[in-house]
Amino acid sequence: MVIKLKKIYALLAALLVLAVSGGRLAARSVPAAAAVRTPLPIVMYHQVSQNKSRAGAYCVTLNELENDFRYIKACGCTAITTRQLLDAVDGTAPLPEKPIIITFDDGFESVAQYVEPLLKQYGLCAVVSVVGAYTDLYSQSDDHSVNYAYLTWEELAQMSRGNTIEIQNHSYDLHHLNHCGRKGAKKCSGESEEAYRRFLQTDLQKMQTLCLQNGVTMPTAFTYPYGCYSKESKEIIKAMGFRAAYICEERMNYVDYDSTDWLFRLCRYNRPHGVGTALFFSKLLGG
Repeated sequence: MVIKLKKIYALLAALLVLAVSGGRLAARSVPAAAAVRTPLPIVMYHQVSQNKSRAGAYCVTLNELENDFRYIKACGCTAITTRQLLDAVDGTAPLPEKPIIITFDDGFESVAQYVEPLLKQYGLCAVVSVVGAYTDLYSQSDDHSVNYAYLTWEELAQMSRGNTIEIQNHSYDLHHLNHCGRKGAKKCSGESEEAYRRFLQTDLQKMQTLCLQNGVTMPTAFTYPYGCYSKESKEIIKAMGFRAAYICEERMNYVDYDSTDWLFRLCRYNRPHGVGTALFFSKLLGG
């Protein structure tokens, strides 16, 4: 009789565990296929020009960009923002079936004159990572040359009020390959962890503050200049409240609903001039 009671208690305990765990699973809006990692390709653009002579590794022609956008739509992909990705990981909204993130680095004026109208035409959205020092400089002038100028705070504020462009932090003034021995946002040789923390926090916070002061939606992600970072970088930007980080490694990302560490190494494929649209996107979209 004692043995039978122990079996009954064990069965009841097992049923209780299943009921509780089932309730927890139901409370979080994670897709049923969450166990299958969703591929998330991210493409990285910089400058856009109508002049083919200006095109190169970090500048595509307007014609190439439109071909890319047309191809993305034809493949059945849906462009998403960082915010939408975070919502999916948080379990508050599902991802589309074939998500893709389109990014533009540095904040060139061509984003306003060429990119935003094309995005709207094709029903897409993009993440634009801005260097604050460049924005400060061109906000003080009336120079809107599409060939070299950068977006102003007024333009950024207007963009952030819509659903087409998401503004992210590309540092205030760390877009240098060798500034006083520092490469981008990377820790200098011999620099203490505390000194590095103060340095990185000061620069990134300045950009965050300027966004707030100029009516730009507060960035939630940091885009490392030149993709340069150190082992200490992630914990520093996490402590500042950033939820994700974009780097320049050319690898596929896979959405993981059980972890957030991968969000701080969002890899991207640089889109250069001179490579056919179908050929370039075959490595991102699988053909």
